[in-house]
Amino acid sequence: MFKQSNDAFIVNELIGNSLTDLIVEGDIYIPENLHSMEKIIYTSGKVKINNISTLSNKVAVYGELNYTIIYRGSDEDSTTQATNGKIDFMEEIPLQGVTERMSASINPSIDYIDSKIISDRKALIKAVININTEATNSHNVEYISSIESDGTFQAKTNNIVYTDVSSKQQVELPISESIILDANMNEILNVLKVDVVPKITEADIMNERMLIEGVCNVGVLYTEDNSFSTLNYITKEFPFTHYVEFKNSDDSMMKNVNINLSNVDCVVSKDDNDERKIVGLDIEMLITTELYNTINKNVISDAYSTTNEVDIESSDISLSSIIDFKSSKDNFEKTFDVDNVTIKDIYYYDAVAKISEKNIYEDSMVVDGFIDVNVIFLNGDNNKVDSVSSSMPFTSTVDLSEYNDISDVDIKITLDETGAYRKGLNTILVESKIISELSVKDNKNIHVINNISLGEKLNNKNMASIVFRVVQPNETLWDIAKNYNVSMNYLGKLNNLDINDNLMPGSKIIITKQV
Repeated sequence: MFKQSNDAFIVNELIGNSLTDLIVEGDIYIPENLHSMEKIIYTSGKVKINNISTLSNKVAVYGELNYTIIYRGSDEDSTTQATNGKIDFMEEIPLQGVTERMSASINPSIDYIDSKIISDRKALIKAVININTEATNSHNVEYISSIESDGTFQAKTNNIVYTDVSSKQQVELPISESIILDANMNEILNVLKVDVVPKITEADIMNERMLIEGVCNVGVLYTEDNSFSTLNYITKEFPFTHYVEFKNSDDSMMKNVNINLSNVDCVVSKDDNDERKIVGLDIEMLITTELYNTINKNVISDAYSTTNEVDIESSDISLSSIIDFKSSKDNFEKTFDVDNVTIKDIYYYDAVAKISEKNIYEDSMVVDGFIDVNVIFLNGDNNKVDSVSSSMPFTSTVDLSEYNDISDVDIKITLDETGAYRKGLNTILVESKIISELSVKDNKNIHVINNISLGEKLNNKNMASIVFRVVQPNETLWDIAKNYNVSMNYLGKLNNLDINDNLMPGSKIIITKQV
């Protein structure tokens, strides 16, 4: 006879993931209030996901590509101008096993974006968007946690240790700030591009509140109101502080904080001297905070009876557990040449890191990729604004020697403290810090028993009175005892073995019929 105790836990089971390349393209028309195009200088874009829905064996993604095109006008002064807009897209991503009840997460990135002139007022923009999709099924699993028996029932227990999100919050953080130009600077004619890069610098839990501190780095590229319509780029750093309430939390809990830009609006206004020297910024950011608990579960993974047949209902579960969040930094410095031009002045640059391959070794992970750099400069040969792009390879190594069990590592590469400088007449030096942000995972496949019921009495009349069993490779005392329906303790005492001893392949185990 036996008595079983049941328990339950919620499992976020990974159903599948997919990396999809989506091509987004569309026509762009230059408004009548802007000059027509002579040459496209710069094309950039950001992806915004508006909605995600899970369907039968697929995930539907709705989003938009927000683009900026900076071009040289075909007017007499070759004025640099910009046009912005968006292209909506929808993609259905096949994922076998997905149902409407499940949830999905999307991580998009732009692999390629470019535009070309069709006519003086029409351009074609084309982008390749990498969509990394992951579908999970959050469901309740009932299992047997312990068994009480008179000795006729044998059970194998397994202690499962994993981490799970105990609390998750998403909050919008608005910031309204202004950049004021110095008195000796020219007025702003047109804003061409606004860069906003938010960054978390500190996140601490005190008195069930998480204090989040960070900075918002803002850069504005604009044309000056002078006879040459010169380009200029101004930057400013805005600090911010935010509190998030977390009940039953403390600083020993593992935490993960991410911040993303949601929207930015820019308005140029006049100062007290009636000059267009104030850039007003309304910035919206989304902060996602997660707290993790370490959970211990005692589960029955196998069972049998020495007297009866048993009917076992069981299930296999995939558990994805976060071991740690880790960040590392590598220095990057490379040069590239710009052929057939003279670089007189660099106005603007941006850089983004893209991963092409990652390999996990025994104590490290090596990431290979490319840093794509775009530079807008003044061409000294014709005194016109021009641009150049380069894709430079990098290799980054992250030390993982502090971890014993690693199943997978999610990695995000960002750049910090980036600079592009003229070196000679036609060489550009690029310097940056490569920031590797890792989620170190331990993925477990566990077997749990959901229910056990006794069947008919065993018939062991035909069993020999004594059996000499030769131990097979990887065979345990449990395997042999279960196969012959005898108790572990009985078999251990009979062979002068501890039930936890490892058996030597080729050795002999004595088994006698229990009466």
